[in-house]
Amino acid sequence: MAGPCIIKILLLCAGIIGVADSPPPPQCSYTVTPIKFGFQINFINSPPGNYTVNVKEEGRNETGVKYPAQHSNPNITTHNITHLKPCTNYEHNVTFDHAGTEILCDHNDNKTTVTTEKMTEGDIKLSSCIPGYLCYKSDWNIISVQINNIEAVQCPSDNKTFCIRPGYYDICTNLMTTFTQEKCVKSSFNHIQHISAAEFLNSNEINLTPPTELPAKIEANLPPKCTDLTIDYICSDSYNNPKNVSELEPFTDYTCTGQIKENDVTIKNKTDIQFKIDCDLNIATQRDSTNTSIELSWTTISQNCPEVPKLDGLSYVCSCHPVGSTSDKERAKPTVNKHKPGGACNVSGLKPYTDYTCEVQPTYNNKNVLLSTKATEKTKPGVPDDIVKLSISVPEHNVIKVTCPHVKFFRGPKMLYNATLRYDDVIQKTKLQKKCEFTFKDLSYSTTYDVEVVAFNGHLYSKTKTAHVDTLYSDKFVIRLLVHIIIILISVAVFCVIYKIHMKKLRNSQDVNEDVMLESTGIYANAPES
Repeated sequence: MAGPCIIKILLLCAGIIGVADSPPPPQCSYTVTPIKFGFQINFINSPPGNYTVNVKEEGRNETGVKYPAQHSNPNITTHNITHLKPCTNYEHNVTFDHAGTEILCDHNDNKTTVTTEKMTEGDIKLSSCIPGYLCYKSDWNIISVQINNIEAVQCPSDNKTFCIRPGYYDICTNLMTTFTQEKCVKSSFNHIQHISAAEFLNSNEINLTPPTELPAKIEANLPPKCTDLTIDYICSDSYNNPKNVSELEPFTDYTCTGQIKENDVTIKNKTDIQFKIDCDLNIATQRDSTNTSIELSWTTISQNCPEVPKLDGLSYVCSCHPVGSTSDKERAKPTVNKHKPGGACNVSGLKPYTDYTCEVQPTYNNKNVLLSTKATEKTKPGVPDDIVKLSISVPEHNVIKVTCPHVKFFRGPKMLYNATLRYDDVIQKTKLQKKCEFTFKDLSYSTTYDVEVVAFNGHLYSKTKTAHVDTLYSDKFVIRLLVHIIIILISVAVFCVIYKIHMKKLRNSQDVNEDVMLESTGIYANAPES
């Protein structure tokens, strides 16, 4: 006995034989059977221990999913892989963890893929997950299942639940949901569910149309199939004064809060809308004026707010200012007399014959609303400024020249001067012209005249400015008079000379008798008639 042992030891030392033969690795095998929601792994002649089932959808590039499986009870030889897609080919293999080494198990039928079953209507259950969504739960992976041909949304808290959002027009109807399985030929089924407003209506989807007229009415696009839905509103202004919609006023900012009701029962939270109703005010003005005032009257109408012109809160501010002026000092703001539906005012203290821009500014509760209505009006002509002084000269003996400074304000359409020449209150001459420069010729010599000058604007005259003026003597008359006097003096002198000569002759004729003297005297007496 010792000999063989020694030989075996020598051979072992020499490395010719091993110490002992290594045991063979354990063997494992399995079969795959499709079941509802996935397939079943059935371990055959496999040792107990830790296994990993590797599953990958055929044709996909992803790595796949590893499902750990523990085979410890010889009486339980199956392991279910679920939550797979229906009618889908899956590649599979099973590995056994033997002392840290993965051993690939044999598949008895040598098939590397398995096809899952079809999904049936009973495999889908209603679920609650996302408010306002119609959610379905299944142990199938229904991510590839088309629900009403739209993409379903996976529930954030449950990967077995997928949801769809019913359309706005589906609310208050019985919605038929069609489930179409992507890889199952001619495999689809329908599910009918009532879409109630209380559960599925999203108040943010309700479009509210603010009112644009009075009495106010807020329009809401409620789902057309929901015949029992209403919205009740309570409105408040900037001072938080509550009002019903029927009590709203114009030109006021409102926030209205609505509650959605079904058969007079509140089913949804509030929905808000903000608006202001700007009524269209058409102000038709009538104007009348004097030379110092403008009277305005107007009538107000509104198409979208017919009753607003009659409201007490509607008032007006009336004002007039010269065209082109922006100074508030020149803006007159008289008191307005209201006479519904309009008003009137009289703007006094204005300048004559001046263009004014007059405005009627509507106000509501003492706040300006809309744009003012403007109109241009010219005051009537007024009396021109007085002529300050007259400058009068007599450039020739029978010529009078009259001038005066230019009048600053004529207050009318024309700027004329009128000069009248009077003698003994009788008009001798009159002239009308643009410049205050008048010349009166061919007047009487050495005569006192009255000169009257006024400014004229085409309508009214200024006060009369009067002056007295004397013409001079006629130099030609004096010359003629002197000539006549000289002639008379010469004639007298000649007559005296002749007389002296004649008398001298008479003294030298003393011998003439008395008859001759009488005759001579008779001849002398008749001399002037010859």
